[in-house]
Amino acid sequence: MRRRDLLALTTGTACGLAGCADSRFERLQSERPDVDGSSDDTDRRGSESAGPDAIVVGNPDEVPFLEAHPPHEFTLRNDGETERTVAVVVSADDADGSDPIDGDGEDERDEPLLERDLDLGAGEERTIVFVEPRPYTVTVTSRRDGETGESTVTDGISRRPFDCVRSRTTVTLSESGTETESTSSTIPCPVPDVADASLAVDGRECAGRTDGDDATVEFENERVLVEGSIRIPTPCHTLELADVTDDDGRDLLVVTVAVGEQEAETCVDCLGTADYEVEIDLEGRYPGRVAVVHATGDERRVITTNEFAAG
Repeated sequence: MRRRDLLALTTGTACGLAGCADSRFERLQSERPDVDGSSDDTDRRGSESAGPDAIVVGNPDEVPFLEAHPPHEFTLRNDGETERTVAVVVSADDADGSDPIDGDGEDERDEPLLERDLDLGAGEERTIVFVEPRPYTVTVTSRRDGETGESTVTDGISRRPFDCVRSRTTVTLSESGTETESTSSTIPCPVPDVADASLAVDGRECAGRTDGDDATVEFENERVLVEGSIRIPTPCHTLELADVTDDDGRDLLVVTVAVGEQEAETCVDCLGTADYEVEIDLEGRYPGRVAVVHATGDERRVITTNEFAAG
C-alpha cells in the first residue's frame, strides 16, 4: 500500500475566491453603473426596455484575480431623436479552438453568451459588462421606430488574461450613422504573492527502467498545481519542498523539490522513485512562468518550465 506523506510550507493565508469575489467586483464597479445581470434563459433571449442597470456577461466568482483585470464595459447609446430597437448578440472567441460541450453532451460552439433585444429611447444608453478576460465578438443590429431598414455593426473585444487595464467601448447610434469609440487606462498591476504552499508525496517505490524525473504545471483557481516524479537514492528517502521563490524581475515562480534524508535505518537495496503533488495558493495574479527544479544534494536541475496562458 502506498503511503501518503504531507509536508507544508506556510507563509500566510489566502482569501478564497468564493468569499471575496462579490465584494471585489462591487468595488471595481463602484464608480460605474449598478450591476444586475441575469442568467435566466428567458431573460437572456427576451426583449426588455432599457433601464439603469448594466447587463453582466460572465460570473465574477469564476474569474481568478479579479482585481488584476477589471471588467470591460460596452455601452450602447442612442443619440437619435426617436426610439430604437437594438438586437445584441455576444459570442466568445476561444483561442484554443476547443469544442465546448455542456453537461447534456450538447455542442455549445454556436451558443451565444448573450442574445437580447433592447429598446433604447432617444438619449438613452445601456451598458454590458464583460467580466471574464477572454476575447468577444459583439454584433449590434439597430432599427429605428417606424422604419424597416436595419444597420449592423460588429465589434471585437480582445482581452489579455491579466492586462491591468480598465477599458470601455461606446457604440453611439445617431441619425447620421454609427460611431464606435474605445478608451482604456492602466491601473497598478498586482504582483504574484505566495500565500501558502504544500507538498504531498504519493508513494515511493523501486524505480523501473523507464522511470525518470518529470513534472507538469497547471494554473487553476488562483493556484499553481505541480505534479511530478523524482528519482531518489532509495525508496526510504523523503522529499522536501525546499523553496518557492518569486522572481519579480523575470515574472518567474521557481518551485524546488528536494530529496531529503533516509527515514529508515535499513531499506531495500534499489534506486527509488517518488510521485508528488505541490499546491501553491497565490494572491495578486498568476506568474508569467513557473519553473520546476529537482534538487539532489548539491545538484539542481530544471525539469520543466511552463508559461501562463488564458484559459
